[in-house]
Parts: sequence; C-alpha cells; structure tokens
Amino acid sequence: MLGTIHVIDFEGNRSYGILEYGLITLKNNTIVDISSASCCKNPSGQTIHFAEHSRFPSNGEKVSFAHHLPFFIKKRAEGIFCAHGTSVEDRLLRQYCPTPGTIDCGIKNIPKPTASRNIATKSQISTTTIMASPKNISWGPWIDTYKIYRKYYPAARHYEVAELIRHFGLMKKLDDWATKYNLSKTMTFHRAPYDALATVLLLQNFINHYQIKDIRFLLDH
Repeated sequence: MLGTIHVIDFEGNRSYGILEYGLITLKNNTIVDISSASCCKNPSGQTIHFAEHSRFPSNGEKVSFAHHLPFFIKKRAEGIFCAHGTSVEDRLLRQYCPTPGTIDCGIKNIPKPTASRNIATKSQISTTTIMASPKNISWGPWIDTYKIYRKYYPAARHYEVAELIRHFGLMKKLDDWATKYNLSKTMTFHRAPYDALATVLLLQNFINHYQIKDIRFLLDH
C-alpha cells in the first residue's frame, strides 16, 4: 500500500525562515487535503521557536512558521513527507524544530531500488532490503522526486520542477488542477502551493508509469 504521503514545498531561506508553505496529502495516490499559508519572516533573521510564540494573533496578520509546527508534527506522525529536493525542506524544518519527536514509522524493512539510471520498465526494478528502526526521531525518511527523476529518467536532462512538468507534458493538467483545487492565486512556479501540486503530479507520474504499489519503493534514493 502507498498509504499516506504529504507532499510539501517551502519558499524561504535560512535567514528569513519559511515564508510560505504548501502541503498536499495523498492517500493511496489520491489527493485528499490541501493546506497552505504565507508566513512572516523571522525578525533580525533569527529563528523563532514555537514555544516563544504559542498563540496566533487575532487580527489575521501573518505569523512565523513556528506557529504551524504542531500541524506539521501531526502530519508527519500520520504519513511520510515528500518534496522535490528534500534537503531544502528538511533543513528549513530542522531550523525551527530539529525533531518532530518519536514517531512510529511502521516501516521495518525498506526495499530500496538498485536498478541502473537507464531503467525503462518496471520489470527492471530490483531491490535489496535494508533495516530501519520502527521508531523515528527525524523528519525523514523522505520521498525525493528530484532524486527519483535523476535516477530513472536520465533523458530529461533538466530536473527543476518546472522543467520536468514541461518535459512530461503535464503543464495543462497542472493548471487545470490548480483551478480545481482553488490555487489560482498562486498559479506560478516558486509559489509553494503551486510547486507542491507540481510535485504531486511528478510523483503520480512515476507511480503510475512503474505501477508502484508499495511506499517503501519510493523512499529516499
């Protein structure tokens, strides 16, 4: 089973922190929920931890991403995180919160694809098994669509989200879905909700192409 996957994208940097996020929840490869928010930058470039500001302002002003941490910790406990180039998202999350706490991964044996970069059909996917602790104290393990596409689609040449969407002819579908899911105000690359939705399409494209049935085949390559 593919189970629950949360596809996330952040806009921001280490100095200002996370300025916008998009989070899209998939259950067995189907979108079931979308969440997004714009956040204020950290004052003086300093990290604000959740414990320092535990209440949202009542006037609707933007707040630090630190206020959204309980939501992300809850989501991580419910499923695996996915991003396009996970090192960025992982680093930004750890800037606010080094660990989401002890999480029961539910994954003990992780079959890891070992096929060559020139893989052409799902029959060419072979696996070895590595052991993972059933208890996890990091934001990972991650699903990284950037690494997946670098490995299994060498002919793509460029691996930025926008380039892959265009290479695989997914641009119209992306815009149609952005309208369908009320993301029309962020219908441009480098906006977190739109990039997260584009990452969903790339993940689904890979899953459908190779008929992946088990989430463990997707974990960080």
